[in-house]
Amino acid sequence: MTDIPLSDAMLCWNSGLRGGQPGFAVIHHPDRRGLSDEYDSSVGACFADWRKMSDRDQRLKLMIEAWHIAAFYEVPIKMVSDGLMVIPEYRDMLAYDCLPKQFRHERDG
Repeated sequence: MTDIPLSDAMLCWNSGLRGGQPGFAVIHHPDRRGLSDEYDSSVGACFADWRKMSDRDQRLKLMIEAWHIAAFYEVPIKMVSDGLMVIPEYRDMLAYDCLPKQFRHERDG
């Protein structure tokens, strides 16, 4: 797994609404490899104002967008949370006991 800095993170998803197959990924923006092509929706670094936001505001917006994706587009929350793990700033926001074991060394050092 390669980390994607929050400032470069584009959240991409396919809705589970109306029986659709949900999907979620965090993709580095700009997406020069076409990894986002299989997704219907995106938010984050693909919008011009994203990089103009402070780190604090990007973190807040990330959590709001992740909530919207899970709550209103029927993408399973586990799929969203697992996908967000590539963002170091997301991992930093999690409580230690919510952080998967493979990342705990980031706090133990």
